[in-house]
Formats: sequence, structure tokens, C-alpha cells
Amino acid sequence: MLALTLGLTLASPNPAYSAAKSLDTQAPMPWVPTLPKIAIILDDLGYNRPSGERALQLPGNITYAIIPFTPYSQIFANAAFDRNREVILHMPMESSDPTRKLDQGGLTRNQSEMEVKARVKKAIQSVPHIVGLNNHMGSNVTADTQMMQWVMQEVRNQPLYFIDSMTNPHSVANDSAAQFAIPTLKRDIFLDNVQTEAAVERMFRALIKVAQERGHAIAIGHPYPATLTYLEKVLPKLQEMGVELVDASDLVMQFGQPVDQPINAEDLLQHIVAMPAPESQRLNFSNENLYNRTL
Repeated sequence: MLALTLGLTLASPNPAYSAAKSLDTQAPMPWVPTLPKIAIILDDLGYNRPSGERALQLPGNITYAIIPFTPYSQIFANAAFDRNREVILHMPMESSDPTRKLDQGGLTRNQSEMEVKARVKKAIQSVPHIVGLNNHMGSNVTADTQMMQWVMQEVRNQPLYFIDSMTNPHSVANDSAAQFAIPTLKRDIFLDNVQTEAAVERMFRALIKVAQERGHAIAIGHPYPATLTYLEKVLPKLQEMGVELVDASDLVMQFGQPVDQPINAEDLLQHIVAMPAPESQRLNFSNENLYNRTL
């Protein structure tokens, strides 16, 4: 797991080794091509134990986004950390859809600066081992410049990065994070708009295409049965597919800002990449059957 610290101490070379190995005698290091990198963030962990436990068994460097103040938030965060997996806070934010119920401790546009900052701080403190955060829902909040500035003013006090989930195509969250020197990127692909294995596969191949064109890409998914089933099958095959799965922090710390260079892909793929993520049917309250059903 990549630590969010860039300061490194270089050890002095061993004099005896240096004397024995001159530049004239050292064999050149072979060039090793770098595979395109992908990060996969699984959102909405914290409410449903069976799906969360299944998600934690996925192979590879999955990044787990955990909703604060949920029944299993701390259990899942500790379990992911014990497996050397990256944990981020899935910060609840108000949706523009009034039917979407806001999770405990969430942010709304009618809150004061003091309340917004207090809620962000409390949420950060509630989930152990986090190294970053992304927004849960938030189509109302992430498009509000003042709100996002208050959020980032609190986040900058922590060694955290921010991923904009892009639930609103007019989101200013990424720009606000950059304004306060918070390492930040946007998600590229939403894996499970449609919850069938075939649809998840189509979006996953779009993710691969973006990574091959640009060098890296970020996907967001959820612990839906179809998503987990597909990931269980495909993650062991990534090397033969020509990509490397890394922690989200690896991409954020390497690239730091969104890379907006054009992607030379089909028109349909460009449409997919630009498409805002729908507000997730999250794993709580009346929607638990969505995660438990067999597809």
C-alpha cells in the first residue's frame, strides 16, 4: 500500500561494493515495459455483512470505500487493513434526488461552514486506516463551490487524497481538492450501472481500453452479486489482459491531477467515459435485497 508521504531517505552506498563494481563493469539494467495501471474502488461497504465479506476476499489491490457510522464500517476497515488493502472514506453527501435517503453524518447544502467541517472531521475519525476519501452520492453538494471548499479545508488537515466519484457532470469537487493541494483524481468508468455480468464485463473492457490509451484509469463499482462474480473471474487474468491493478493512491500520487488528454477510442467508449455515475442504490435500509439476490 502506498504511503501518502513522498519524503525518502537514500542510504549511502556501501564503499566496498562501490569499489568492486565500477560503472565500466556493471551490466546494464534490462528495460522492463510498464503495464497500464487500473484502480478499482468498491463503494458502499458498511451495511451488509455477507456482501462486504465476499468483497474483501477479492484478489488483488482493490480499494474499499466504507460509509461511516454503519454497522460494519470499523470491522470492514480493520479487515481490509489486515489484508494489506487500501481503505478510504465514502463520505455521504446530499443528492439532487429527494428520494435518496442521506446516510448518518452526511452533508447537505443547508449546513453551515462549522457543521460541514465538523461532520467531515467526525467521519474521517470514525473509519480507521483510511488514506483517502470519495463522495457517496453528492450530486447536490459536489456542484456547490462553497460547500466543496469547506470540505477540502477540513480534508487538507489530514494526509488524505480525494477521488471525485463524478455523480454530477458539473462537479467542482476535483478542482476544489486541487485548489487546496490535496492529491486528487476523477473516476473514469462506472462498472455496474446495469447489474448483470455481461454489462459489468462491457464496462470493464472500457476501463481496460482507457488505461491502454492513457496509461491509467479508475473504476468504481459496488458489491452487487453480478459485480463480485465478474471480478472474481477476471482479476486473476489481468496480467494476460495487459494491465496492472494498483491501489487508488498509487495513481493519485503518481499523477496528482486529472489527465485530460484525449482518448483515441470509439465514439461509444468516449460517451461511456464521460457519462456521470448514477447515484448508487446503496447497501442499506430498503435496498438490501438488491445485494443479496442471485442473478
